[in-house]
Amino acid sequence: MGPLPSLRPGSPEPDGSRLARMARRTIAEALGCALPCDSDDARDAPDATFDGPGASFVTLTQDGELQGCVGGLAPHPSLAEGVRRHALAAAFDDPRFEAITSEQLPRLSVEVSLLSPLRPVACASEADLLQRLRPEVDGLVLEAQGRTATFLPQVWESLPAPADFLAALKRKAGLASRAWPAGTRAWTYTTEAWRDEPRTAPPRAADFTGPEAAGFLFPARHWHRLADGRLRCDVCPHGCALREGQHGRCFLRQRKGGRLVLAGYGRTSGLCVDPIEKKPLHHFLPGSKALSFGAVGCNLSCRNCQNWHLSRSRDLGRLHERAAPESIATAARRLGCLSVAFTYNEPAISLEFVSDVAEACHAEGIATVAVTAGYLRDAARRDVFERLDAANVDLKFFREATYRQVTGGSLQPVLDTLRYLVHGTDVWTEITTLLIPGLNDSEAEIRQLSEWIADDLGVEVPLHFSAFHPDHRMLDVPPTPPDTLRRARALAREAGLKHVYIGNIHDPEGATTYCPGCDQPVIRRAGFGLLDRLLDAEGRCERCGAHVSGRFDASAVGSARFASAPGPLR
Repeated sequence: MGPLPSLRPGSPEPDGSRLARMARRTIAEALGCALPCDSDDARDAPDATFDGPGASFVTLTQDGELQGCVGGLAPHPSLAEGVRRHALAAAFDDPRFEAITSEQLPRLSVEVSLLSPLRPVACASEADLLQRLRPEVDGLVLEAQGRTATFLPQVWESLPAPADFLAALKRKAGLASRAWPAGTRAWTYTTEAWRDEPRTAPPRAADFTGPEAAGFLFPARHWHRLADGRLRCDVCPHGCALREGQHGRCFLRQRKGGRLVLAGYGRTSGLCVDPIEKKPLHHFLPGSKALSFGAVGCNLSCRNCQNWHLSRSRDLGRLHERAAPESIATAARRLGCLSVAFTYNEPAISLEFVSDVAEACHAEGIATVAVTAGYLRDAARRDVFERLDAANVDLKFFREATYRQVTGGSLQPVLDTLRYLVHGTDVWTEITTLLIPGLNDSEAEIRQLSEWIADDLGVEVPLHFSAFHPDHRMLDVPPTPPDTLRRARALAREAGLKHVYIGNIHDPEGATTYCPGCDQPVIRRAGFGLLDRLLDAEGRCERCGAHVSGRFDASAVGSARFASAPGPLR
């Protein structure tokens, strides 16, 4: 199988993680056990790119120790079927190891490697071969005296010196480590490899003590090994390809010790209690309080960012608060918050921490909310939102050129995130568009954006138009005039949207929720507090009985006040 297609504008990259997930599922089915948090077969089916022939290996490890590795150097007519066969053989038929048990399966790391065609190496001696080997890049096949053995490129991690690598491979083939029999032949190949990792247990609060915990490193998910030895992060469309010691554009996802890690796990840049309307979320537990926190870094580079001191920071020292997942959940309950909000910077780049906090919150009966740009790839998108209850997604622009110019990203992945949230999950979703004079405030773009929401997502999805204020690298752009916001709201309502709001300015009408049945106010707001609410706990209008879409709860009625969280979390 040749090199995999690279990411091209408008052409998604193959999701090889589905092959690794399929390999784990194949082993689970043979054991007669279910996978934790299992999902439907269609979602985890291999990408169509992998329908043809291909050579593959399946490697099983537990706590870094090899538990099985089986594959084929020759392409199988069906790559997917080859992976299934190799998964079963690695789990149950590798003579070097005991068969995998159902108790082991949740702790296994399952890696699928896709091989390039073999390339013969002309070598008259061992020294000749050693000169031609590329550490961390080449897999090697050695044939001598009727015996054949191979090492995948991943073996370079434990045997980084070429002489040691070759000596160990000769021993694997049953040859003396110093021998070079006449007629010895060699081939090299490269691989791309994906892992399906077990969920790592969240650290306890006691683990976040001492100065060394400031940059706490945690095993990251969603990455794979490229043919040139770099590791590609698969969280967002940037697809950062990293060598040892490098970090991605988001800063927090880094390569350490031959794998991807999340830096700063369990640390935040600050915590405070906010009204939920500040996120902004107007149809999710209105009037309630949310414990808000964030980190540093971002996978976009918006020129207008108002949290640039965090999103563009490259200083883990800003993560001063200790915040184990269970500590955050306990603090939210103690402070009377109905939800925890991941905000201030892009939460998706810390998806492992976000997932663990969300799980701890749900154990305490606390909801979870994300304020996100939605700039994600498919597998990471599913992972991020799997445990969340609500999200506000920034739909920054509706022109691809502007998206690239101002954010360094692109529009389509954000649209894909919104479609997934609205049609593929139960996550309550609202949208925010910051109107920037001269960039996205034309009537044509506002109409196009509003019509897309109405047609693709539905007229009940709330849309917030917010006022721009000069900041970061756009200090020369004037603030958004209030009349621009009001005109945008009118255009969106003309497009059929039922719930359109205005933010960052005082506008009572633009802050009010109207009943879609009788068009009368059902929630009136002053700033971030509620003046009155004429909805029952199920979201029915008390005048006409029409249902207002959202998540409502009687205990959430009331005025939320801003307050700082009292002291560090333990």
